[in-house]
Amino acid sequence: MSQPHMAVPALLGAAESDPLRAALDSVFAAVVTYGEDYPAVLREVRAVCQGRPRA
Repeated sequence: MSQPHMAVPALLGAAESDPLRAALDSVFAAVVTYGEDYPAVLREVRAVCQGRPRA
């Protein structure tokens, strides 16, 4: 699968009118896009949500 093409749903998810739904849809699309490296995406999201600087 092409990662750039799989990232398109993240953009569409971010456009949702409900902010929580937009965030969840975008994170889900990012996890799917990253495939086996999905733990790295979730660590990044967790760090941003906790206000820690990115590594």
